[in-house]
Amino acid sequence: MILLPPERRVLNLLREWSERHGYAPTLREIKEMLQVSSMSFVQDLLKRLQEKGYIERQRGRARTIRLLSSELPLRGFIQAGYLTEHPASYSDRICLDGHRYREGDYALKVCGNSMADAQILNGDVVVIRPENDLWAIRPGQIAVIWIEGEGTTIKRVYYAEGDAQIILEPASLTHETRTLERSQVGLQGVQVGLHRYGDGIWVLIKA
Repeated sequence: MILLPPERRVLNLLREWSERHGYAPTLREIKEMLQVSSMSFVQDLLKRLQEKGYIERQRGRARTIRLLSSELPLRGFIQAGYLTEHPASYSDRICLDGHRYREGDYALKVCGNSMADAQILNGDVVVIRPENDLWAIRPGQIAVIWIEGEGTTIKRVYYAEGDAQIILEPASLTHETRTLERSQVGLQGVQVGLHRYGDGIWVLIKA
């Protein structure tokens, strides 16, 4: 979910405070950090962050704010076009704000703009849930597909010719749709999240 500048500021303050102290600030401490006079303004910002899935709160306690994020393996790059394969060997981790993912999910950084109309832009991070059964995904679902002799790409997946062929459809008029034989492709996983970096935060764009 897109964050407005005041919401970004509060989220950054919450994260900085929590990293420094090991616990969340109180509402009064947040008000002092923001240098505002209205407690209702602070309450409204926190309510919006909660509604957008960036924090959890509990009533009746002073330090009730819990930041929501997931630290996932970052397994390199995913091509959003049909170019050369990126190295499969990659070891890193990334902390993504605003969502909790399952154990086993992993992240890939996007290269290319063939999925721009699906909001997936060059430099974004997609979260992938491992899956290798092509028939288990819904037609039109965005997935990471391995193409024999070419490498991996991220596309919408459809079926043709009685499920004997796979259609890989971009989300951009400047890139071609491809139809491949089932034997030419393999499913590596499906997209379950999309994040974009800005002002020190990997913002949740879509879950």
